[in-house]
Amino acid sequence: HPMIAEAATQFQAKAINELFPAKGPVGATVIGEATEETQRQADRVSTYMNYQLTDEMPEYFPDLDQMLFHLPLVGQTYKKCWFDINLRRVTSRFVQAEDFVIDSGATDLESASRYSHVLRIPKHEYSQYVANGFYEPVEFDDGGPEESTVNDVDGIEPIYSNNAAPVELIEVHAFSDILNENEDEPDKPVVVTIHMSSEKIVALRRNWDEEDTRFRKNTWFVSYKFLPGLGPYGYGLYHVIGGLGKAATGALRSLLDAAAYSNMTGGFKLRGRVKGGDMEIAPGEFTDIDAAVDDVKKAIMPLPFKEPSQTMMQLLQFVVTTGKQFANTIESNLSDANQNTPVGTTMAMLEENSRVFSAVHKRLHNSQRKEFKLIAKLNGIYLPDRYPYRTKTQDVILRNDFDDRIDVVPVSDPNIFSQSQRITLAQELLQMVQSNPEIHGPLGMHEAYKRMYATLGIDTVEALL
Repeated sequence: HPMIAEAATQFQAKAINELFPAKGPVGATVIGEATEETQRQADRVSTYMNYQLTDEMPEYFPDLDQMLFHLPLVGQTYKKCWFDINLRRVTSRFVQAEDFVIDSGATDLESASRYSHVLRIPKHEYSQYVANGFYEPVEFDDGGPEESTVNDVDGIEPIYSNNAAPVELIEVHAFSDILNENEDEPDKPVVVTIHMSSEKIVALRRNWDEEDTRFRKNTWFVSYKFLPGLGPYGYGLYHVIGGLGKAATGALRSLLDAAAYSNMTGGFKLRGRVKGGDMEIAPGEFTDIDAAVDDVKKAIMPLPFKEPSQTMMQLLQFVVTTGKQFANTIESNLSDANQNTPVGTTMAMLEENSRVFSAVHKRLHNSQRKEFKLIAKLNGIYLPDRYPYRTKTQDVILRNDFDDRIDVVPVSDPNIFSQSQRITLAQELLQMVQSNPEIHGPLGMHEAYKRMYATLGIDTVEALL
């Protein structure tokens, strides 16, 4: 039954529109009192990061799109931000929860003392990393004739061919004394990368800022949760309504089996009473049979297959309705609303029926904000001096714009989680201005209509107003 798949698809469709709008997902705010200089800096930062995520990082949108479909199903995903030495640029990639191992006693990544990321890198990419000095060289494991013979005897078909098998690494983020200069120093955060098959350390790096004398660890992963779980991992639809999904599937299969058996009836036939085998009977034709009884019904008895049960149908409807009440959507809940319903009542219905998605959207907004801050931090370290396009102030150094004066935030509003809610708020504002135009000033009506057009996605409104 597609109940869970439908809920995941609808969630993904709404979330991707909110987290990645057409004009770009990044905004920038000035920390403290804004001046003309800092405001121009914030505009440059938001413009460049939107350009960066849409043009310079072509993997960002597909990864976000795929992640938002995994998230409601399994409940937990991750994004990893780093400077890729092969691509010569900052990148952010989707990491599945099954490839990320974290201390079970930790509540978040910042408080975890250790977590590991399982990497699978194609051989040609790993060779490029070795050539660029990022990893140490290793001997590629091609299996050999012994392993192939064992697989043939056991009947195991390998996932990859010998030449296409990726290099498997474990990247461990932990605390260690391996970089300590004195024995009395506390353990420092490090990143140790281990080749899985040979257990050889191929990379060892510090995981704190070079100027930081307190040796605070850097967290290059961002946790995305659907619902809070009992540990560091979140819960998804499989956890909370997976049982209902199985019950709906079982009820649906039972109904289909009953329908199939009732339409293809079999039964018993008395041996020797009816002669002949299978017969083809055309519509409207009566076929002669050889039988030793005067009533053919006495020689043939069909099995008592029942038609699909109405009780099973009601059970299926109950299970599906119960599951959809948990994973409800805004559109389905507002479909029964009267067009003459006041806007305030509609807003109350919208907020009441969408509490689950509203809470999930706030968690996504907070995680995306952390991801943008990581990308901005990497930009302040690795970006070149000049902007790749013309700006109003050509003497500005691109890397210096990403300092502590500017904070990058998602353009999505954590309190607004759908276009329906956004249009309803703009409509309420317009009605309030229309009801009392004298207290909103001479430009109040103009601004209300301008915001309404902007909410509807109409940009060129100057010709209308």
